[in-house]
Amino acid sequence: MSDQIEVPLIPDCSACIANSMKTLIPLLANNEDEQNRLFSLVFKRLSEGYRDNLPPLSLSIRIHQELYESAGVENPYSEIKRISNESALKALPLIEKKTDVFEGYERLRACLAASITGNVIDYNVAEHRPDLGALVEVFDSIIAEGFALDDSKHLWSSLVSRKGNLVYLADNAGEVILDIPLLRFLRELGWKTTFVVKGRAMINDATENDVRGTEIGELATIANSGAWAHGVPKEYVSQEFIQLIAESDLVISKGQANIESLPEIQQKTGVETYYVTKAKCSHISQAVGAKKGDNIVLRRPKITA
Repeated sequence: MSDQIEVPLIPDCSACIANSMKTLIPLLANNEDEQNRLFSLVFKRLSEGYRDNLPPLSLSIRIHQELYESAGVENPYSEIKRISNESALKALPLIEKKTDVFEGYERLRACLAASITGNVIDYNVAEHRPDLGALVEVFDSIIAEGFALDDSKHLWSSLVSRKGNLVYLADNAGEVILDIPLLRFLRELGWKTTFVVKGRAMINDATENDVRGTEIGELATIANSGAWAHGVPKEYVSQEFIQLIAESDLVISKGQANIESLPEIQQKTGVETYYVTKAKCSHISQAVGAKKGDNIVLRRPKITA
């Protein structure tokens, strides 16, 4: 992957955003006339976005923010998030039994596989629908498939050759539960981890409410990005978040939206970063040299002046 990741606006982006609205808009409005009004707003903003050639991430963020504000609904995915957490909690003990049979580097790979399993809990990709009842089977398939882009040996070397502060950028509710095996392993290796959730949810993003009362609070310090956005775009996150990244020794970043948004901050701060995700969007996958369905553990090395 080059220093710059380009995910330009293409025709497929409009179809993806519009298709995701079939889940969102019924959560925002029960009345058919109101739903039609919101769909009309979406297509108007899509047209304007293509006219202005906005990056797909920025276009989607603007549409979601305007929809939520127009409908007066703050957390439309709350029930989906609750069910996602419950499903992940049910799968976690079974997955933990499978990760705990490994040691050393192989255990790291198993914990990464568990984390990638959680990344299938995504409701914002037209090409993907999560099966919450099949999380253990998904884990088994990732273990069997391995990582198509695989910098896990670099990560292992970084983790065992030193100690320090690690920032873990979380993604979605439910998914965060399956980050627990990796968080536990990081603590055993002597790393001090800060687990960063969203300032406010967009789609089913995890917030502090979604991790409160879970084991995550025992394994890491909880912080938030300050952002109400997909990923961590520099223009939406807090200055405190950027400072947190700058002062860290290592970053593990979950999810596709962070692949689109975090590199600008990484270029500024220079921190060694690992992107961990299941490739669910063909367009984003192509931008990093992968294909849809691939399991990704991708390194961006430390940038020195």
